[in-house]
Amino acid sequence: MKDMENEKNIQLSADKNSRFYQSHKNELEGLREFYRKTLTDDIMPFWDSRVLDSEQGGYFNCFDRTGKLYSDLKPGWFLGRNIYNYSLLYNELEKNPEWLRIAGEGVSYLTQKAYLENGRFAQMMKRDGQVINGAASIFTDHFAVKGLYEYIAASGNKELIPYARVLGDWLFCNINKREVLEKEGIKEGTKKHAINFLTLLVALESRRLFGDTYEGILEDCVQQTLYEFSNDEHKAVFEYVREDGTPYLKDEGRIIDPGHGLEALWFCMKAGIELGRRDWIQRASEVVGWLIDRCYDEEFGGFLQETDVDGYPSDRGKYTLYYDIKVPWDAKIWWVQAEALIALGLSALLTENERHYDYFIRMHKYIEEFFHDKEYGEWYSYLNRDGIILSDRKGTVLKGPYHVPRCMLMTYRHISSYLE
Repeated sequence: MKDMENEKNIQLSADKNSRFYQSHKNELEGLREFYRKTLTDDIMPFWDSRVLDSEQGGYFNCFDRTGKLYSDLKPGWFLGRNIYNYSLLYNELEKNPEWLRIAGEGVSYLTQKAYLENGRFAQMMKRDGQVINGAASIFTDHFAVKGLYEYIAASGNKELIPYARVLGDWLFCNINKREVLEKEGIKEGTKKHAINFLTLLVALESRRLFGDTYEGILEDCVQQTLYEFSNDEHKAVFEYVREDGTPYLKDEGRIIDPGHGLEALWFCMKAGIELGRRDWIQRASEVVGWLIDRCYDEEFGGFLQETDVDGYPSDRGKYTLYYDIKVPWDAKIWWVQAEALIALGLSALLTENERHYDYFIRMHKYIEEFFHDKEYGEWYSYLNRDGIILSDRKGTVLKGPYHVPRCMLMTYRHISSYLE
């Protein structure tokens, strides 16, 4: 990355004379075209023709391998996620009116059927919008707010700005309420990384509409990710720490979640570019290396679902219940690999880090060999550690057009920025 005279102008751009650029330029040009083509010709066509419920509004998400709908449940957080991603594609890739229409249909359903009160949204609904589970997920609220931010930028609908501002204020208030945190299973005296880095992202993406209004929140969240959840003594990124930021080395406090860690770190790198903080970029890149060391599966490839601070979990039979699928601790999950690809690529290009580039290429090849369904499109959802398919569903109440298309788009955009 070029040294810029003004740190406020940090950019993801190559030094055309560097050894890194000269070594990888041709390969990166091929990858840039690969990710754009995969996104537009494979990933999005799978969703564009299926995701909208044209009769009752909102989105369908639950599809089998071939694209057949098997459940019409409507998770609240996929309203926000789908609004966000379709708006993002419109803003960052091409002005496709169908993408904007799909996002707009979601906004109508979100505001008319999913909103409850006090900045909260329903976590799960029936097809007609009847609430099954109400204000139980602060993550749903995060996705709703950032989805509205991105849609306003795409549509130019300024009438939604005051509404989005109020919802953002509610969100930044609600993340500190004990009764909200208890519904997420967060013990008193501890804090969860996922809430911190999603708050970071919402604060970062608010800047286009609201400038520096939430900059203090953004800076605090970056600080927590890079220096509290990321712990130098253990060279680990913890999913839970004590409220004072110190390790909580029992029960869930021992968990290292590489998907959340890598996702948070690329958010921090983007914040570093946006706010001119080269120290954030360097620190995030350093911590990416810790997660490679701890969580990359050198034998079979890909990143494990999670590990214990001491390596393998004490209970080798440990699994996570992903709604209705039992996923072993050492399984390979679609979203973890997607976030890893973004983080490794961005770190490699921003810092011209050869080791991170090598793992980025490994991840690219691993995903193409094991996750990408060449026959029906999109990615499988869960693999066993050795790459054998655990679930071939393309959409669930937890998997939709979010992590995978965002991975394709961000990787394409980052490579393009570096080369151009």
